[in-house]
Amino acid sequence: MLIKTKLSPGHLYPQLTQFPGNYHDFLAAFRGGQTVDRNTYLTTADTPQTHMYKTALTSGHLTTQGNPIQGESLVDIFLTDEGADSIFLPRDRKFCELAVELAKKSVHENDGELHPYVGAVVVNDGQIISTGFRGETDEGRHAEFCALKKLNEADVDHVDLSGCTVYTTLEPCSERKAGKTACAVRLINAKAARVVSGMPDKDKDVYGLSLLLEANIHLGLFPNDLMQELSALNKQWSDTRRKPKVFPPPNDTSPLANVSYYKPGTSMEDNIYLYVRPPQYADGFYTVEDAAKNVLACGRTIEEIAIEWHRIDADKVIAEKLVRQSHGGSNQLLRLN
Repeated sequence: MLIKTKLSPGHLYPQLTQFPGNYHDFLAAFRGGQTVDRNTYLTTADTPQTHMYKTALTSGHLTTQGNPIQGESLVDIFLTDEGADSIFLPRDRKFCELAVELAKKSVHENDGELHPYVGAVVVNDGQIISTGFRGETDEGRHAEFCALKKLNEADVDHVDLSGCTVYTTLEPCSERKAGKTACAVRLINAKAARVVSGMPDKDKDVYGLSLLLEANIHLGLFPNDLMQELSALNKQWSDTRRKPKVFPPPNDTSPLANVSYYKPGTSMEDNIYLYVRPPQYADGFYTVEDAAKNVLACGRTIEEIAIEWHRIDADKVIAEKLVRQSHGGSNQLLRLN
């Protein structure tokens, strides 16, 4: 780990010879950065670690920065992206395989819905320090949460994953219900060095890998054959994600509001006309329809359709850069949102 404050007297700073003697394990130890005593082990000593350190610097697998502590001879050493890409080994595959087997143990909620099979393995310096699978510690708990909970039962919000790799069979979630923390956010807060994912989440509202990337966490993927296995394992659940919305039929009713849009420099005949129509029956939907009676949005209440009306209007005016020409009831309906 990186050391940013001076150690108390009698405490030694990490020595290069304390790191693994195998090159790939040696490189992996520097994920997230390590502060090391800047002594002869880094330059002239005849030790395996000294030779590996020099090789790693020359090959671009490691890089160094000065340490901020004044009055101490220290160096901060980091694994580069090139170095990280060079150490996906059979050992990594072993952890990926274990995560897949854990995923198969998932305990799904008894709520009548389909849920994914997810397993997670947390590794530090080549050693497994925790594992988890969906529903392992309680109903509905995600695999990553279960693994982190084992590391700090009393306070899962304060787990230190510095230098750790997390192998998880599904892209970590990015949003949870009120009162819950998303798994991607937990991994970022815990300072995970690397996350290896088995498959992306098909849900359009999940962006966990993007969050991790933006937090400068190194990303990796499972071997392709294991990704295919996970895809098959989760196919039924995946098929329920990102399904096209099914709209009700158009309403044969008088519009509550209507609006037209035009593109500057074009003929009036090219104007786009939209209408908000009330439901025909008591249990029907309000609809937003175009001139050809294609349903573009629907809602059970006037408030819901006002939100959809506002969304479509913003898309036309902002995204498509069209000019709005409001007609009967349009402005009033927009003000409902």
